[in-house]
Amino acid sequence: MVSRHFGLAGTIARWTVVVTVALLVASQVPALSAQNLLTNPGFNTGLNGWEVFGLGSWDGTRDVVGSPVSGSAKGVFDSSTPGGFDAVVAQCVPLAIGLNYHLGGKIFIPPGATAESSALFQMIPFPTMNCSGPPPPGPIVETPQVTAVGSWTDSSTDFPNSFAQSGQVWASIGPITGGHFQANFDDVVLAPIVLACTPDAHTLCLLGSRFKVTATFAVGAGNPSSAWAVPIGNSGYFWFFSADNVELVVKMIDGCGLGNHFWFFAAGLTNVNVAITVTDLQTGAMKTYHNRQNVAFQPIQDTSAFPCP
Repeated sequence: MVSRHFGLAGTIARWTVVVTVALLVASQVPALSAQNLLTNPGFNTGLNGWEVFGLGSWDGTRDVVGSPVSGSAKGVFDSSTPGGFDAVVAQCVPLAIGLNYHLGGKIFIPPGATAESSALFQMIPFPTMNCSGPPPPGPIVETPQVTAVGSWTDSSTDFPNSFAQSGQVWASIGPITGGHFQANFDDVVLAPIVLACTPDAHTLCLLGSRFKVTATFAVGAGNPSSAWAVPIGNSGYFWFFSADNVELVVKMIDGCGLGNHFWFFAAGLTNVNVAITVTDLQTGAMKTYHNRQNVAFQPIQDTSAFPCP
């Protein structure tokens, strides 16, 4: 069983995936509930079926629909020293290679926190059954980080599974500063879906919608924000702060006849922290390109980004 904790400067920081950005499909969740692979996803009578960590507990006073006979999982951080993401509850589920999945749920952060923190859902994919062995050197799937206070907020993402036979789902909190912080989690779902690239305000779908491109940006020590996408054929651009200010231009090229690969090119007019995630929805392969804070964006000309079929 994997440890509940990773340092921010350690493994989880290297694995962070911007599956984050702009893949919200809350409208699909009700249709997926019948296929949910998780046991007791609504925490109806307690935390049975889940492994509990730290100050995690069952909260019978707070439920996403206000049911008097249900509840939620409650996580509490209360320390002067933050150290990374902490699992509140976790559960291992079997996965099928080659399928696409939906991960997410609802999160409530009550007012009164003294620690700067966020809450989210994570899934660590394992190439083995039963989440056995050490965590693999592959990406952790993460939903968008929730910081909104006083209301239930959906945090969801879709992802392709190219290698994992099992996955450990976490409801997690990620303190940045010391202090007190609480988050409640409810209606968690991990379910197989038919994944298609749907262009939206934060997502580009390129080369016949085979490739999905998203981006995030951050200034200073702030949390990443989703960049806004504007399509232009098999290319497009992203803006960060203003719709009339282009920050990042990207394109996909079918180079299958020139080396048997799809190419990814990008150019940026920025020096902020940027992460671009490109996903091949046909194979599940994913690549993330980074630009560090206060460094001029260097052109990306990856002519071996994804192999052709």
